[in-house]
Amino acid sequence: MSYLRECCGPDNGKGGSGRAFRFFKHAIFGLVACVAVATVLGWVTMTAWNAVMPAVFNVPAIAFWPAVGLLVLGRLLTGGFHHRHHGRFGKHKCFTRSFHRSEGRDALDGANFAQWWWEEGEAAFRLYQARKADETKPE
Repeated sequence: MSYLRECCGPDNGKGGSGRAFRFFKHAIFGLVACVAVATVLGWVTMTAWNAVMPAVFNVPAIAFWPAVGLLVLGRLLTGGFHHRHHGRFGKHKCFTRSFHRSEGRDALDGANFAQWWWEEGEAAFRLYQARKADETKPE
């Protein structure tokens, strides 16, 4: 949605036709890009199938459209077409950050953690190790 807001949001005095043109231009570019990617992936699938499968499994060679269908079928069977989020916290990035802020701490503040580690962390870790060793010691 932020893309639509940036592309088609308030025009800041530029006039409404500029926003519509930008949106149309981006939509056409997206459509052309999808067709290009589908064409390349279909061709790669067809070429790989025809190079390997007839020789190994004695199945017939396939044309372009069956290769695209095979690609779509494989995608549907292995995960669908939903958007995948990547990054440090996966798809729950916003939730994770808001959760830590709601507890009154900022878990993403690496500078404070480094300072704590150099001032107190190593000694606290040594105490923890000693306590764990005492718990596991047979009596």
